[in-house]
Amino acid sequence: MKKILLVLIGLLLVGCAKTSEQPKESKEKVKVGVIQFAEHVALDRAREGFVEELKTLGVDADVEVVNVQADMGLIPTTAKKFEGQGVDLIYAIATPAAQGAQSAVGDIPIIFNAVTDPESAELVATNEKPGANVTGVSDYFSVDTQLSKFLELFPETKSIGILYSTGEVNSEAQIKQIKEFADKKGIEIVAQGLSSTNDVAQAITALVPKIDAYFAIQDNLASSAATTISKVLMENKIPSLAGEEGPVENGMLLTDGIDYNVLGQEAAKIAKKIIDGQKPADIPVVFLEDSTRVVNKTTTQALNMSDKKDLFEGAKEVSN
Repeated sequence: MKKILLVLIGLLLVGCAKTSEQPKESKEKVKVGVIQFAEHVALDRAREGFVEELKTLGVDADVEVVNVQADMGLIPTTAKKFEGQGVDLIYAIATPAAQGAQSAVGDIPIIFNAVTDPESAELVATNEKPGANVTGVSDYFSVDTQLSKFLELFPETKSIGILYSTGEVNSEAQIKQIKEFADKKGIEIVAQGLSSTNDVAQAITALVPKIDAYFAIQDNLASSAATTISKVLMENKIPSLAGEEGPVENGMLLTDGIDYNVLGQEAAKIAKKIIDGQKPADIPVVFLEDSTRVVNKTTTQALNMSDKKDLFEGAKEVSN
C-alpha cells in the first residue's frame, strides 16, 4: 500500500513539475510595428540591426514594416493602424516618425531611433528619465569631435556649407551646435534650408561657390539626396564630412561618426527590456560613445587625395 502511495505521489509531483515548466517552453509571439520615415542607408540599417538583434536576443517577433517615404500624413495613420492591430510596441525610425507616432497613440510603448535630440523634439521629459511611453536611441555624436578631426585634415577650411530640411527639428539643433563650434574657429557656416528633394540640385549648385568644405549632417532629406550632392562637390573639388556612414557610401568623402546597425541593436535591447516588463518611462535614452572613420575611396580619387595618408589612418574604405 505504501509503495502504491509513493508511486502516486511521485506521479503527481512529476505532473506538477511539467505544468510549472510549461510557460517557459511556450514563447508568445511579440507583435512589432515599424514606422520608417524614409529610405536611405542609415535608416535601413537602423531597421536591419533592430530586427536581427531581436532574433539574437531570442525574441519571437512578428514584425511589420511601413516605410512612409517621407509622407508626414502617413505617420499617424500608420501608428493608428498598428494600434488597431494590437501591436506590443512601435519602433519609429527618425524624428518625424517618432513624433507622429507619439501624437497618434496613447499607451503603446514607442521606441525611437535616429533621433539626434530627443529632448528638443519633445519625445522625452529628459534623456535620463523619459517619463512616459516613449524612449529609444539617439544618433547624436559630438559635432565638435567630428569637426575637430576634419579640420586636422583640412586646416585651410574657412567656410562650410550645409543643406538641411526645414521640417526637421534635429537639423536645426545640429546647425546651432556647428555654428557655436565654427564661431570659435573663425569659420563661416553657410546653411541652406530645403523643403523637398526637388530643391537639392539647384541648392547645392548655388552653394558651392560660397564654400570650401561641406558637412552632411544627420538630416533625412539631405541624406536621401547624398548622391546628387556629392557629385556636385566632387566636380568642384570640395571635400566633405558626413555625420554617419550612409552618405559616405553615396559619395561623401569621410565620416568619423556612428554605426546605425549598432543603433538598431541598441533599440532591440530596449525592446527586450520592455517585453520583460520594464516601463519605457524608466529606460534612459541610449547614446553611443564610439565612432568609426569611413572613407570613400572613389571620392578620394576624384579629389586627388589618394595619397593623403592621414585621411586613411585606421579607416574603413568604401566605394561607390
